Amino acid sequence: MRRKDDFVMQNVGGENLLVPLGAQVMDMNGIITLNSTSGYIWSLLDQDRSIDELAAAVAERFEVDPARARADIEKFLDEIADLGLLQ
Repeated sequence: MRRKDDFVMQNVGGENLLVPLGAQVMDMNGIITLNSTSGYIWSLLDQDRSIDELAAAVAERFEVDPARARADIEKFLDEIADLGLLQ
């Protein structure tokens, strides 16, 4: 899976914010704030990646159990998919 190009992550005042671009500006009813882990996942989604690839990267970077990383990633991906942020 891969993120849509209609959103860009900006760091504003220490907060990672997803900012809609183009036509998406009219469709969004708020700002999406990402913590450090979800911001890292978002950055990885600039290329097509599997959940296994994402889980391995998150487990290594944040020193967490790969199974826990995978569960958290699946939840995050479900949430951003519901918002239409994935291709």
